[in-house]
Amino acid sequence: MSGFDVAFGWAWLIPTLTAVAFVIVGVGGRRMARLEWGGWVAVAFSFAAMVVGILVAIGEMLAPGSYTDSSVTWISIPGSPGTFPNGVQLDIGILVDPISALMLLVVTVVGFLVLLYSIEYMHHDSGLARYYAELSLFLTAMTGLVLSDNLLEFFLFWELVGVCSYFLIGFYYEKPSAASAAKEAFLVTRVGDVLFLLGIFIYFAVYATSGSAPGWAAGGFKFTNGSAPFLAGAMGGNTPLLTVAGLMMLGGAAGKSAQFPLHVWLPDAMEGPTTVSALIHAATMVAAGVYLLAVVSLFLGFTPTDQLAIVAVGGFTTFFAATMAVVNPDIKRVIAYSTISQLGYMVFAVGAGFTMVGLYHLFTHAFFKALLFLAAGSVIHAVGTQDLFKMGGLRKTMPLTAAAFAIGALSLSGFPGSSGFFSKDDILGSVYATLGTHPQYWPFFLLALLTVFLTAYYIFRAWFLAFGGDGPRDATLPHAHEPGWTMRLPLVVLSALAIGAGALVFDPAFASLLPGIGVPPTFRGADLALSAVSVGLVACGFGLAYSFWGGGRVFELSESTWAARVRALLLHRYYFKAGYDWIGLRATYTVARAADFVERYVIDGTVRGFERLFAGLSDGLRRVQTGVVSDYAAYVVGGLVGFLLLLVFLAPWLLQTVGGG
Repeated sequence: MSGFDVAFGWAWLIPTLTAVAFVIVGVGGRRMARLEWGGWVAVAFSFAAMVVGILVAIGEMLAPGSYTDSSVTWISIPGSPGTFPNGVQLDIGILVDPISALMLLVVTVVGFLVLLYSIEYMHHDSGLARYYAELSLFLTAMTGLVLSDNLLEFFLFWELVGVCSYFLIGFYYEKPSAASAAKEAFLVTRVGDVLFLLGIFIYFAVYATSGSAPGWAAGGFKFTNGSAPFLAGAMGGNTPLLTVAGLMMLGGAAGKSAQFPLHVWLPDAMEGPTTVSALIHAATMVAAGVYLLAVVSLFLGFTPTDQLAIVAVGGFTTFFAATMAVVNPDIKRVIAYSTISQLGYMVFAVGAGFTMVGLYHLFTHAFFKALLFLAAGSVIHAVGTQDLFKMGGLRKTMPLTAAAFAIGALSLSGFPGSSGFFSKDDILGSVYATLGTHPQYWPFFLLALLTVFLTAYYIFRAWFLAFGGDGPRDATLPHAHEPGWTMRLPLVVLSALAIGAGALVFDPAFASLLPGIGVPPTFRGADLALSAVSVGLVACGFGLAYSFWGGGRVFELSESTWAARVRALLLHRYYFKAGYDWIGLRATYTVARAADFVERYVIDGTVRGFERLFAGLSDGLRRVQTGVVSDYAAYVVGGLVGFLLLLVFLAPWLLQTVGGG
């Protein structure tokens, strides 16, 4: 069987396997929890899904540039002249192409490793049946998203991913902070989702009604056109309406990928289990926003205004998030801000027109960021705290975890030879080559370049605080030790991928999953010089981190200096969250007061006004009813007199009117 046939015949199994795990664990969860089977059932099905995902990717490598699309009609509406001449047909299908195969590798491999890691990490928690069922459902939603063959189906799975994220962030729902973080993530990402849906409607109005785009002529939102996949080229176009649609898509991606200004939810999402952070908030869900931009870029295309906006959002977010990571005392939040920053690199690349380079960084980032989260989880599991300033000396008692975190830190900062070095430098080099024709990108390129220094500083600051020194700074912490094999094995595998995944692009077969990225890579003088600058910034960041925090030192900042005020600003996240809370509170109270006014004075006032009117009329009429016959006779006589007077005065006017007619 050819690789093409493997991709066509087996891809549907990937979401199906994890969906079956969701049903089995969800239905029989309590009994399985007592027997401790639920986690292993989820692990077994995720392992099977990973095997199929790898086979699908291999199938794509064996048939470079091929794709398969299998779909069924969900809703079909006949056409009508002048509006939808070709009708509206909505399909549900599976599309396997190079970039979806690449995403399957990321989702299934990291998903399996996280579930395996969870066996020990979550062992003492309650509600494990719910945990494994929700995680299996999330994998179903995420693989369904990357296999969707049309934009509307993509949106349906996109929403299911958001719902699963809400459940998993709020897993410890008895904690007010976790429940609040889940609601915050749900509400903020809903803002982006509404923008995403508006963008779909605008594209539909532009393309489906005109019939100018074959893939949309029947209203199918399809990513394919007959025998040509969307990778063959975007539709293009540059109109104000298409610009608005592209900005709506950017809003959707910003919500899901926590880009400025919809970034506030991701650091608070660290209230969920570390395993959830590793899977959802490092490797998969947050990458869905970047994947959306990639799909829109390849299939529909962005206008120049859209591209500049995407570059601005990505480039600014890269630097903006990194500044907050340099002072945070929470090991998980440092990595969370790092995720926002690295997603900014990907958005930056897609906006500049280097979609495949952005996806390349998405691929490498998934492994080294999942490694950092799981290594941090190993530390938290051992010492019971996330506060870096309480830790210290853990490299002696947890050498494997210390080495894994160091490997992740090296790859994140872009140390030569690591996977992060190849993908991050590819972004910088690609964008740098366009600055001559797009000088408006310069400010954001400089921010992205400066972020290299900040990244190396904050991640090695975290390493020195957690693992450096002779022992914990808090003597009450329990004695740390390495975890069991179910937690160690994912660390070892992800460490290998964090080192070697970037070099896979040098293999032409693997590079077929990133068509157009350029294999073998060419190294011009400017590229080498830029790499040298980047490595120099990494070295400076590492050196500064060591000078402040190395050897167990803790840098004390005087509260009377301007730097202390800057530190307070960064710890309060530039007061964005407080500002949003203030706006939300004021908006809520304003709407509530307006509703109260309408209810009291408009609705109740109108009803009570009519009530008083009719009550007064009835009271007056009641007083007329005296029961005295002479009074009633007087009323009759008065009525007759009035009627006669009316006739006397109106008769001339009536005669004149009739005579004139």
